[in-house]
Amino acid sequence: MAVVTLLSDFVDGSSMALAEDTDAPTLNDYMTRSQGRLWAGVQQRRHQRGLTTKRRGPGTVYFAPDELSAEAVNRYLQSDTGSDEEKRALESLRTTRVEMAPHVGAEAERTALLDGKLRDLSPQAKATGFG
Repeated sequence: MAVVTLLSDFVDGSSMALAEDTDAPTLNDYMTRSQGRLWAGVQQRRHQRGLTTKRRGPGTVYFAPDELSAEAVNRYLQSDTGSDEEKRALESLRTTRVEMAPHVGAEAERTALLDGKLRDLSPQAKATGFG
């Protein structure tokens, strides 16, 4: 079964990743069927913990079509940003058919994504899709 993970960086400097299983065959199928559900879950959990729900920019969605791909996503998300381990994990994402795409929620995030004005984001928040 495929796994979809949403990674978001927030203005308070924290990050949150939320994952769920899906029977969707591709990221596009998932996004057209379940738009916003993961983001709503992130917001709910952050509200419960008393954390901000304002992101620093668009989040990133990772679609792992199988178990090997899901393990690659987990390794990537658990690696230190900018490290050699992260570089190896990113290469693993590319070889295991993981799909990546920006995930936007608020109007300001859509505008920033379309205008290309993503300021002061961490390297993981700047991740771009490939396929």
